[in-house]
Amino acid sequence: MTNEIDINLYRSIAEALHYKWDPIGVSDNPRAIGEYDSYVPELYELICQNVDGEVIFDYLWGIEVQHMGLDGNRAATLAFVDYLKEITKL
Repeated sequence: MTNEIDINLYRSIAEALHYKWDPIGVSDNPRAIGEYDSYVPELYELICQNVDGEVIFDYLWGIEVQHMGLDGNRAATLAFVDYLKEITKL
């Protein structure tokens, strides 16, 4: 991987988090754009490293359940990981 950031990939991840993952349900609030941006750098690195989907799931699940204190929705998070891997194919 180069040190150069692929801005389109980065933006795709940010949009996917906001519109598809959205565990706290803010995607329809225009003022909430950017709510999940702090998670983009780590996801970007994981995707660029072509890690297994399980690693991405564990990262997101930890955010949902431990950081956000939600019950989490395993099926939705697994489906999101599949979606994320599909839209970010390198």
